[in-house]
Amino acid sequence: MPRRSQSSAPIDLDEEDECKTKRSRASIRPAPKVPGSSNRIASSRRDKENQDKLDTRIFDLYMENLWKRTDEDQKNACAYLDPLWFNSYVNGDKEQKSRILRWTKKLKIFSRKYVFVPIVRWGHWNLLVLCHFDETDCSDAKKGPRMLLLDSLNTTDPKRLAPEIRGFIRGIYEIEEREESVHFIKKIRLEFPKVPQQNGEECGIYVLYFIHCFLQNGKLAEILQNKTLEEDFSQLFDDGTFDPEELENFRKDVHAFQVERSTETGQ
Repeated sequence: MPRRSQSSAPIDLDEEDECKTKRSRASIRPAPKVPGSSNRIASSRRDKENQDKLDTRIFDLYMENLWKRTDEDQKNACAYLDPLWFNSYVNGDKEQKSRILRWTKKLKIFSRKYVFVPIVRWGHWNLLVLCHFDETDCSDAKKGPRMLLLDSLNTTDPKRLAPEIRGFIRGIYEIEEREESVHFIKKIRLEFPKVPQQNGEECGIYVLYFIHCFLQNGKLAEILQNKTLEEDFSQLFDDGTFDPEELENFRKDVHAFQVERSTETGQ
């Protein structure tokens, strides 16, 4: 995988943070901007005591570490985007959008089975998965190209992201100069399967865990091959496909990684 560019536009630190399950919206207040703060911070508040809340710097570093532990066959079949790219594309001017699309083109999306697009909007993390964009038959629900948005906090109404997602995908097809028509692109299925829901502010950790399930054990990939996305994925914790203990151990590993990196950088 090519190294991610560090020149992406910053995410608006004043965006209202919706990644909450314990507090009412009335209690959410935007934090003031900190002079000299890194443009790699995606959340509107960096609470060092809250290990579940990730900024994009830690997310990106952990993702690189996860990628290094992935076997070569999986790496060849998958790709992932920098967590700032989607937001930078949506909020960017024409030049910025073009730059993001050129970076995306280098990932060769149309030769991959799965492409992971972390989305950070309004202080909340989602995972967009582009499935089978190497195929051109939209009529095949299992093998044709389709997209799914995994959201561990459905109360944020993930469907409102649909216009932005489709605009981004249209841009990818255009920069690649693909033969598919606009009508074909509109036919690509965008689905919002129910997935296990978070208990606090760990949406970034859930996004990493979902990617981990694709890369390390193939659980989600196998599900996608054999089931339709209308099914309730949240029940998969009950049948053993997702193991709550595994998720907890994964969370602890992210916490340890975060502490280690923060100690190294003095943050």
